[in-house]
Amino acid sequence: MQYLVISDIYGKTPCLQQLAKHFNAENQIVDPYNGVHQALENEEEYYKLFIKHCGHDEYAAKLEEYFNKLSKPTICIAFSAGASAAWRAQASTTTTHLKKVIAFYPTQIRNYLNIDAIHPCEFIFPGFEPHFNVDELITNLSAKNNVRCLKTLYLHGFMNQQSQNFSEYGYQYLYKVIKTANSEAH
Repeated sequence: MQYLVISDIYGKTPCLQQLAKHFNAENQIVDPYNGVHQALENEEEYYKLFIKHCGHDEYAAKLEEYFNKLSKPTICIAFSAGASAAWRAQASTTTTHLKKVIAFYPTQIRNYLNIDAIHPCEFIFPGFEPHFNVDELITNLSAKNNVRCLKTLYLHGFMNQQSQNFSEYGYQYLYKVIKTANSEAH
């Protein structure tokens, strides 16, 4: 099994590279900046750069291209903007090699509830989001086939060591969730 790790607006950070190494398997990181590290000061600057450089629609199209080129069984692990893009891309890809999408705090997914899960999708939500009702979104998504949702006690960004909401406990617990996905996807 290989892993395709999809970054959030921060891109291919050392933290994300370290996470990918934990899988002890072939993996690739996809990010909006084509692997070029961005050293900005805060989340607002990263979001502006993301919108300027790539944006949500282009990121989803980029992931669809990656999915279509898969040649081995693959689990996609995606974060935030990357998670929402993966949700959109999995619905239109032609590959049979995408075995599962694990999406952490996919906030933009609320704008794409008309999409169905063609491939198994597991969404891991924060306990709270300031811009929408997490429980309502989980209810809507849980009604779909091939979808599993988990609401955590953590805040958006809890898996990202660059985020002010990073949680070491959440990172360790949910790292185990990712590891078990490998056995479930076989």
